[in-house]
Amino acid sequence: MDAFALKKIFLLGWPVLSVLLFCSVLSLALILERLAYFRKRKVDVKDFLKKVRGSEKSLTSLGEPLASVARAAAECQGKSRGNLDLAVDRAVRMQVSEMERSVPLLGTIASAAPFIGLLGTVLGIIRAFRSIEVSGGGGPQVVAGGIAEALVATALGLFVAIPALVAYNHFSTRIRRMTEDLEICADEIVTFFSKD
Repeated sequence: MDAFALKKIFLLGWPVLSVLLFCSVLSLALILERLAYFRKRKVDVKDFLKKVRGSEKSLTSLGEPLASVARAAAECQGKSRGNLDLAVDRAVRMQVSEMERSVPLLGTIASAAPFIGLLGTVLGIIRAFRSIEVSGGGGPQVVAGGIAEALVATALGLFVAIPALVAYNHFSTRIRRMTEDLEICADEIVTFFSKD
């Protein structure tokens, strides 16, 4: 397929294809942003347990998101166990909320892109049948533009959806595991700061 034919297909299907291209760019930006975010944040329970059993000074060397939870506990030191639990729970929920940011949008793109592609497919097929009606007959030249538009829309919808779905599942699993580890560490932090 030459560049002119591809350009013609994109011009015919521009409303649907432009939405899919926008979804593709948005999805890529979200994936890269979340990869960078998670690269900087880790919850290593074993390492944390060694540090927390040491001294309060060792808690200051924790990386995010544990450092935020430890800071919240340190600010409530000397208060009741209930206040400490509440502060740590709030800090954990804030960290989980930050981890989840933009991930549902990836799931929405992964779910919607095939349907947007299907819409483009249906519109391309309608255009192909319209061409048959206008020309009064059939033949490959009459329907080729509409069919090509339909296939490009389907392919682009899948091209957008597959990476978004893989990334959504990866980030969702990572968030779930980090949340579980963060809750284990939060319990230890509460225990550490309520020793007095």
